[in-house]
Amino acid sequence: MINEQLAEFSNLALVVAIVLFVLALIGFGADLAGTSQRRSDERLAAKDRAEKGRADARELQAASVGADGAGAVGSDVSGADVPETDVTEISASDAAAVDVVAADAIPGDGTGSASGGMSAQRFAYLLAGAATALLTLGVVCRALATQRVPWANMYEFATTSAAVVMIAFLAFSLQRRELRGLGTFVVGPVLILLLLAQTVWIVPAAALTPSLQNSHWLYIHISVAIMATALSILGAVVASLQLLQAKHESGLAQKIAAGEEHPEHWGRFGHVMDRLPSSSVLESLSFRIHSIAFVTWTFTLIFGAIWARDAWGRFWGWDPKEVWTFIIWIIYAAYLHARATGGFRGSRAAGLALAGFVAVVFNYTIVNTVINGLHSYSGL
Repeated sequence: MINEQLAEFSNLALVVAIVLFVLALIGFGADLAGTSQRRSDERLAAKDRAEKGRADARELQAASVGADGAGAVGSDVSGADVPETDVTEISASDAAAVDVVAADAIPGDGTGSASGGMSAQRFAYLLAGAATALLTLGVVCRALATQRVPWANMYEFATTSAAVVMIAFLAFSLQRRELRGLGTFVVGPVLILLLLAQTVWIVPAAALTPSLQNSHWLYIHISVAIMATALSILGAVVASLQLLQAKHESGLAQKIAAGEEHPEHWGRFGHVMDRLPSSSVLESLSFRIHSIAFVTWTFTLIFGAIWARDAWGRFWGWDPKEVWTFIIWIIYAAYLHARATGGFRGSRAAGLALAGFVAVVFNYTIVNTVINGLHSYSGL
């Protein structure tokens, strides 16, 4: 018996969650854009201060030399001898220090604003948390309305996966606040997934198909597959940013080697990349996420084979869904092996991780909707 009121409330909760995710995306984007502009302005101001400091130092040194022809020993008002300091060296050092501090200690960068109020990033993070809570509530209400687990079709699988992605991101960024800068790049794909779910894959709440009923493997196999898919989405976001950050760092290194005093690369987008963790940090995070994802894909294959033995009398039948899940597993295994090999670290390994995500997308969309097989549970 379907509870239509709970089903309608579930849909409403998901729609409101989408609205909150849109606002969170705008907040994260405003934080990136605002901080990038502040960094650019502060760098120019620091450059002017450094040049003024050097000019003042030269004037002070010239005045000192004019007052004392020897230029080596001065005298204070009490007549005591005082060694003269290299004013030019000190002023240049101070100017350089100002340049570094200005680039790193910008008001409002991260957890607070220049006026001491709530920053755009923190506000967006709270909105993302509220949207995730509402999305999770919608998934739970869908389960209560149908009196079953909420992942029997593409719509339910997508909404549950989106909730898992956001929960993982919020948990990671709660421990390491610098990861909140990735908010724009995580909320964006989640928002696209939810919009597809609400416009293309949405189906009315209904009971399970007979082939899925009376099997505890539905809870085990599909829940692990949801975690695997969610981790693949999150890992693909981090791997993509790793590739972009590596190219950005390479471009900056070339300009520094060319002798540019204040090198910039990619203009305003380069300032956005400056906000993100380094490519090495992103690579390490990508490896950890994909390591867990590989384990979950392994158990997805194992549990699926056991369920196939119970349902169809065989462990493996070369069904399209089985084949593509195995392809995904092979690609992620190649990624982990490449990551452990010195010559294939960095961008090459990240390319394999993204190839695995492409296989995940193909498996979830084309295989579910176009290629006929025993796993045709899209509901469309």
